[in-house]
Amino acid sequence: MNGLRLTIAAVLLMGTAACYPIWLGNQLEERVDRLDNSQRDDRAQFDEARRDLNQRVENLDETLERLTKSATRTTAEVAASADELVKQVRMLRGQLEEMNYRFEDVSARFENLEKRVAALGGEEALRKYEAKQTLSSIDRPTDKKKFFDLAKSHFDREEYVTARGLLQEFISKWKFDDLAPQAQILIGDSYFNEKNYRAAVLEYQKVRETWPSSKVLPDALYKLGISFLELGLEPEGKSFLEEAAKYSGQQAGKDARARLNELSKGKGSKR
Repeated sequence: MNGLRLTIAAVLLMGTAACYPIWLGNQLEERVDRLDNSQRDDRAQFDEARRDLNQRVENLDETLERLTKSATRTTAEVAASADELVKQVRMLRGQLEEMNYRFEDVSARFENLEKRVAALGGEEALRKYEAKQTLSSIDRPTDKKKFFDLAKSHFDREEYVTARGLLQEFISKWKFDDLAPQAQILIGDSYFNEKNYRAAVLEYQKVRETWPSSKVLPDALYKLGISFLELGLEPEGKSFLEEAAKYSGQQAGKDARARLNELSKGKGSKR
């Protein structure tokens, strides 16, 4: 600020030889004063906002601490409290974005708070939260094949939650591409590999409903059959295996026929 004032003074001195109007120099100095005052006001607002966010994060942190330590809360009460905390966290996040500047210390504590709130929803909720953080940092290729390969690479590394997010994005962007039903099957496979067979059934079923003419339909039918068997629903499992076995020229059809033979020999529900 002192440097700026010296510059103005120099301009005013030069004005003697160059007929520089004194009144213009006074205006410039007044603008400098206003800017100085404005900066002080902005700083005060910044500090006030910082203190407010600090206090609100502390309040949420204390609420969460009481919630996690309580031995008398029922499951329903914990779920309701967690839902309310999630709403407050989302509100704070929105306010942070609107303010267009981040406080490093508050942000770090806020991120930790989000993680703890997510943890109240169990392991799957925490994994989804972490995957969301990962997804936000991933650069998406514009080329659809490269995008699919990126999602597949996360699947191959067993980073299933991240893979599902990318695969679902791929399907939203390129629903009518030949790779879309393959992406859908990978989503089903990710749940199957996690032994979440109910979720796998729902995802494999989407191939039948959305891409009934796809070349990967036999794979979806076969995996539907296996998923139902894993759920202990043998009649439904056999029904889908029989449907898949009709595609005898494809590997899925051959695998389905082999599995049906095992079942007919009383080998139970081996995979």
